Amino acid sequence: MTSLICGIHHVGVNVPDLEAGRKFYEDVFGFEVIGVDNWDEGNADVNAYVGMDESSADSYMLRGANTYLEIWKYRTPASNGFASDRRASDHGYTHLAFQVTDFDTVLARFLAAGGSVIKPLTNARPGGAKIHYCRDPFGNIIELLEMPDASRTRLANLPGIAAEGAFAPPGSKYYVLENGQFAGLRDKADLPK
Repeated sequence: MTSLICGIHHVGVNVPDLEAGRKFYEDVFGFEVIGVDNWDEGNADVNAYVGMDESSADSYMLRGANTYLEIWKYRTPASNGFASDRRASDHGYTHLAFQVTDFDTVLARFLAAGGSVIKPLTNARPGGAKIHYCRDPFGNIIELLEMPDASRTRLANLPGIAAEGAFAPPGSKYYVLENGQFAGLRDKADLPK
């Protein structure tokens, strides 16, 4: 089966101080700013795909060695802190974005597996991308993202497990680590169904 997921495109982090967040990730991890983003209240398209009413925010897109990090400061709505009913405007890690090769197929699979969309789908296509915020069955915010081929931040497909080195088991096996130590290979057929 061909994977429809290219990899994790970026992690979104909402912070109470945008500049302090940017400086921290630049200084500690060597991220560099490659983009900025903001919107004001009243942007119906953005409100629809981030799943909130009357949102406004400022952000930086940072590039690291093999990933992007999106730092957000929502102006509205106000953060609820770290509530169990998280929204994209709450402080901390807010969502995972999966860049996919076929948005519609992945969304159908996502919904069939118990996920949900936060707001109804729209035809908003910022920069030609298909994008929508959803929730997995556990309430975590997941962004599905199909980037146009010409996008400068589009990820290429990552190599398969066979190219990953020493811990890459044969296709019918998986490796086990116990207490941080390699404990051998197991048959995938023995995994719980």
